[in-house]
Amino acid sequence: MLRSPSRRLGLVLAAAATATLVAGPAGADKPSPRARDEPWSPPPLVPLPEGTALPSAAELEARGATVGEILVRVYDVFDTEDPREDTWLYRTANTLHIKSRPATVRDQLTFRSGEALRAHRLEETERILRNRRYLFDAVVRIARYDAATNVADVEVTVRDVWTLNPGVGYSNRGGVPESSVEIEELNLFGGGQKLQLEYSDEVDRTSVELQYSDPNLGSSRWALGLVYADLSDGETQFVDLTRPFYSLDTRWSAGMTLSDDDRVETRYDLGEPVDEFRVSRKFAELRYGWSKGLKDGWTKRWIAGLRYDDQAFEPPPGDLGAAVLPEDQRFVYPWLGVEWIQDAYTKTRNRNQIGRTEDAYFGTTFRASVGYSSEAIGARDEAWLFAASLVTARQYSGDREWSIAAAGSGRLDRASLADAALTAEVRHHWRWRSWTSSFASVTGTVTEDLDPDRQVLLGGEEGLRGFPLRYQTGTSSALVTLEQRFYTDWYPFRLFNVGGAVFFDTGRTWGPTLGGEPSLGWLSNVGAGLRLGNSRSGLGSVIHVDFTYTLDPVPGEDRFQVFIETKQGF
Repeated sequence: MLRSPSRRLGLVLAAAATATLVAGPAGADKPSPRARDEPWSPPPLVPLPEGTALPSAAELEARGATVGEILVRVYDVFDTEDPREDTWLYRTANTLHIKSRPATVRDQLTFRSGEALRAHRLEETERILRNRRYLFDAVVRIARYDAATNVADVEVTVRDVWTLNPGVGYSNRGGVPESSVEIEELNLFGGGQKLQLEYSDEVDRTSVELQYSDPNLGSSRWALGLVYADLSDGETQFVDLTRPFYSLDTRWSAGMTLSDDDRVETRYDLGEPVDEFRVSRKFAELRYGWSKGLKDGWTKRWIAGLRYDDQAFEPPPGDLGAAVLPEDQRFVYPWLGVEWIQDAYTKTRNRNQIGRTEDAYFGTTFRASVGYSSEAIGARDEAWLFAASLVTARQYSGDREWSIAAAGSGRLDRASLADAALTAEVRHHWRWRSWTSSFASVTGTVTEDLDPDRQVLLGGEEGLRGFPLRYQTGTSSALVTLEQRFYTDWYPFRLFNVGGAVFFDTGRTWGPTLGGEPSLGWLSNVGAGLRLGNSRSGLGSVIHVDFTYTLDPVPGEDRFQVFIETKQGF
């Protein structure tokens, strides 16, 4: 697999331990108030007489109804109306927590009062709100309907999570510990902005990083992202201002991105540094997109842009220099892209998370772009640059699903393919009992003439659990994962939904390595892990505590490993 960014364990474990000590063991003995597959459902704003029901959004759309008043309700982190959460600890947490402002929720709606009611826009708004890390769940539904005027009032209800995350983080993958000290607020003053200051000590470098993001700048559809990082081996500055395609029916998008990144990159073999070089990358882009919106369940978009991408390479300051220094590159090119997106989402639970509503995608999405870099407009290198991706997923037999995802990129340089990589993943998920499911995935990567600053790596960071980080290298790779997942009703201290997994991973690389050693062949592990679904915090959705045993020995390493990290799912 191509190198991917690391993930860290947040403060949530410490918070859980503190809550356990304060609340005492009695809280853990109380059963969860909901069945395993029952979603969070707030009470209706306007109770209806017994035996009556409001028309569905689809029925009202067929009648040509209009959206009337939009009613927004925001629930706090803990529900003190529930006796199990009516304790001084949870009341204090609610008091200290600043709730999301109703205006923050309104800024993200895809419908407005006075517009024709569209059922898919209500469903899409739920998905958008659920995707915000500072919200646990969202429900959008019809609150009132006046048949005489054919006007329907809509209720939007969300539930907050704890968003102030100060403290320390820790992860251990492949025997390499990483730590961080941070203070992060995901919902600044209830306005939806993120502000984070972090010190991290990772395998490649130490850094102090400041981040700020606002998904609705000034209550508009424009999103702003800012990053500044002081690295032990360089510096990073990043600015992004974008008006995204915020819904499937959005007609236009625009944006710009600027970044200046200077750091030392290290290449690995058998988990050990082989060589390194300093890379300075300057990147700038302007882009604009247009669309006719959602038609017959599909959205088609065109995007055009102008991109400047300049990379300069120098020997590093230390003793570990590169055997062959990569050549400097400067690509300047206009590009054109296209997207086809199918509107095909299904609400589910206990699939990739625990105890949370999930928006599973069972459709097809295709994206592609191509551009030409020319010396006539300031480029150092002339080449065609291209990228494409495909995701398709289907559900069958009611409780089974498969998906295929593929992505490729590269360039055509002097009639030859360069820096080309294709990665594909096939997944299958079978929920054959309410409390357990079987998961399998096969991932493969093939490359052609990769630039020296990119590597195909396989190890603990890339999904081969229990092995050192960046252990195997080559020009292609494969990874197979089999997992049996378990879901429970256990909801200790009303903080975590508890699950577990047993798993088997096997993978290998092919092709020459930097060290000139032959491939190690297939490497495998088995293991079991605890999964903690994080229902009260905006940190990673699922905490993994995994115990692994490598079936193939690694010189100088224990075959039994324990590692902890947070992920967005199982």
